[in-house]
Amino acid sequence: MVENEVYNRDMRIVRSRERLDGRPTLRSFFNKDGLLLKTYGWIVRNAVGLIVLIHGLNSHTRFSFLRHNVHVFNNRAILMDADNYYIYKNSWIEHFNKNGYSVFGIDLQSHGESEGWENLSLNVKEFDDLVYDVLEYIQKVQDDNARYMNYSSSSYSSSSSSSNSSSNSSSNSGSNSNSNSNSNSRGGESPRNDNSANRIIAPLPVYLIGQSMGGNVALRALQIVGKYRGLNRRLNIRGCVSLSGMIAVEALGLPSSYIYKSFFMPLSRFLSDFLPTLRLLCEMPYKRFQYIRDIGRFDTMRYRRGITCRFAYELLKAMDNLDHDMRFMPRDIPVLFIHSSKDKLCYPGGVVSFYNRLNIRNKELHMLNYMEHMLTMEPGNERVLSKIMNWLYNMSRPQRITA
Repeated sequence: MVENEVYNRDMRIVRSRERLDGRPTLRSFFNKDGLLLKTYGWIVRNAVGLIVLIHGLNSHTRFSFLRHNVHVFNNRAILMDADNYYIYKNSWIEHFNKNGYSVFGIDLQSHGESEGWENLSLNVKEFDDLVYDVLEYIQKVQDDNARYMNYSSSSYSSSSSSSNSSSNSSSNSGSNSNSNSNSNSRGGESPRNDNSANRIIAPLPVYLIGQSMGGNVALRALQIVGKYRGLNRRLNIRGCVSLSGMIAVEALGLPSSYIYKSFFMPLSRFLSDFLPTLRLLCEMPYKRFQYIRDIGRFDTMRYRRGITCRFAYELLKAMDNLDHDMRFMPRDIPVLFIHSSKDKLCYPGGVVSFYNRLNIRNKELHMLNYMEHMLTMEPGNERVLSKIMNWLYNMSRPQRITA
């Protein structure tokens, strides 16, 4: 990956010492189509696992998973600081860090600070390109982590060897008791440390957390992993969380329905073929928590003119593909679904139907009745986060027992 901090527009406005977003590691890489994609890393030492965040449609990593510099009053949001809009403190990302997880995120192509297909925002060639970008990013994260672990191991081995040499030198002129003491120290175990420095570092477990469209991307990533056996040996994906996942859209019905396949799919394909760059405006249906609209309007990284007809068709095709390829879901990767029964965007019935037909060993579904769609920022998001943390703990327990 390429260091590219100048590419961050926020960096031109807010001096590094004043930034409130936790000062993530900012990088970027070129995907298979030559698009430059922006990535973020909130990294901790001696991480127990890696969490990869996947945002939703017309969003980006920091908008979906950090707090916002606003004051909410009477169900409306008041902007406090537009130039320092994202807040790490008391955010989901900070909570993951405090529990030992390094957190990574990618602005999906045509979102946030990443480039888009044909240089257009909210436009894609194919929806699966988003999925392959995420899988490529996970591999880069694992490669970077392996280099860091090998460097740390070799550095520790070198320091241990130096300590051993100095201890041997002092033991020649010291007493036998000093010699015995030094041989029992870490410096006296240099052969074992040398072997550990040369061993292959096992990749840390990766957990995908996707919000809305990002939930579809995360689930689709599992299907691709299931199609290509052996791929997960390098990625080491151990779990997936779908938050308000885009499995079905309420206004369109289930992807398996007759009207979906016979009307909505052909219509969207026609518009995609003949008016691919025509924009479709859609107002987010937030009724209970209307201040979420204000938070979205204050964000300067979000595009204002809607998605292209091509992207709209790819979204419909993505839900159809996800439903059609359920048989490829790996049976050994646990999946947690969290969805609100009051979600007016991503159809709750679609999630229930998908869950009931999903044939894997470990799956959970939590339906909420006190939230709407944006589970990472609405009141009650702390309870959702607590569910995820408990689930992560349960996922890690077998690994700790067998280690």
